[in-house]
Amino acid sequence: MEMVEFDVEAFVAKMDRMGLRLTAVPLAGGRFRVNRWRTMQAFEHSQQIQDLWASQIGDNQNRIDQLASHLTQAAGSPRERLPFGSSKVR
Repeated sequence: MEMVEFDVEAFVAKMDRMGLRLTAVPLAGGRFRVNRWRTMQAFEHSQQIQDLWASQIGDNQNRIDQLASHLTQAAGSPRERLPFGSSKVR
């Protein structure tokens, strides 16, 4: 399957709107693992989430690295450092 163009910021925002929160955790050797946290809202969008993940990320390590890099940089901004579950009007 050919991967479509990847806009990491739009991907993260869309997943967030569907109830899937993404975080990056540093691993030994300088790599990152991307964790997927499902909110209650994610249940109603589970097929869309699966389809979007498959079409945009799949097993593509380069895309996973781009995603992890974006998540790590976003975690450095004050807006993204809110405790999980906190609400803030964006």
